[in-house]
Amino acid sequence: MIRMSAERLIQSGTLPSESPVNDLAVVEVDGRALVVCTDRWNDVWTWDVLQDEWTARALEDLREYDDEGVDEEEEEDEIAPHLYPDFMFVGAEVVGGRVILATGGHHQSPALWDLMSGELLSGVILSHGGVHALDTTVLDGRLALVAGGFIPDHFEWDPSSPEWIDERCRELPGHSDDMGDIAVARVGERVLVASVSGEEVLVTDLERGERRHTMIGAGLFHAVALSETIVAAANDGGDLWRWSLSDARPVGDPINAHETGILAMDAAMIGGRTLGVTGDGHGTARIWDLTHGVQLGTPLARHKGEVTAVTIMEIRERPVALTAGQDGVVHMWDLAF
Repeated sequence: MIRMSAERLIQSGTLPSESPVNDLAVVEVDGRALVVCTDRWNDVWTWDVLQDEWTARALEDLREYDDEGVDEEEEEDEIAPHLYPDFMFVGAEVVGGRVILATGGHHQSPALWDLMSGELLSGVILSHGGVHALDTTVLDGRLALVAGGFIPDHFEWDPSSPEWIDERCRELPGHSDDMGDIAVARVGERVLVASVSGEEVLVTDLERGERRHTMIGAGLFHAVALSETIVAAANDGGDLWRWSLSDARPVGDPINAHETGILAMDAAMIGGRTLGVTGDGHGTARIWDLTHGVQLGTPLARHKGEVTAVTIMEIRERPVALTAGQDGVVHMWDLAF
């Protein structure tokens, strides 16, 4: 077995606000990886990894929304985000030459910002309030955002238009209530969405709006990840389930991956292997060969408290994993071997 231990730690950065990291996203700007983090105070920070430089991003104040005395027709026309800043979840993409930040939370519907200027670009009020998960991608020059709450919704935003594209706002078919997590990934020519709710994992073709698979596991799933070949979901008992993305058949037996619940994960094809990185409630991250169901090396135990976010990315063609947690620290781990 290939040994992967704390020696795999490349770099660490601590959030200047001395707050836990709620969520993170990564975007490439001028050839550099920019890590976007949100903290407990709903502040947004970016970490330029190569320069090891943190920058606070001042966002335009949200307009407070008071629904007293507003009828349903007026409410539908209101474009301000729901209630107040609640940046539990973030996504980031470069669209039309601008770095677009997507935010959402249990008390805030999806909103888009120009990350560099802080300008509020667009927001939407959902009839069911905020969101429980969020992810983004780019489709034909438009930003596509999938927000999971009681109902997962798909929104698209064109840089030439100041508002959401109305005809593109739609529910994803077949997805259940009360989403636990959502992952969006481009697989071949398709953009797929995987979501978890209770013991179910669903996969949908985003552009066609067609459900492809429904898989059933056990336990309450908290995290889901997509690679080119495998969809994986992790539950509150620390078990990791895997299915083939082509036919939804199980890939081996569930793995008892952690002693406590898995809170965050990501997956990617690296060096011909499908790797997954998981993080738990005790500050431990682990790296997996998802095809063979084996852990690669020793646990990456450097966080104090819960691991709240995991992302696999490349920096200068080098595959790495980012883990962030309640200790306010972002660790970068080497996945090249």
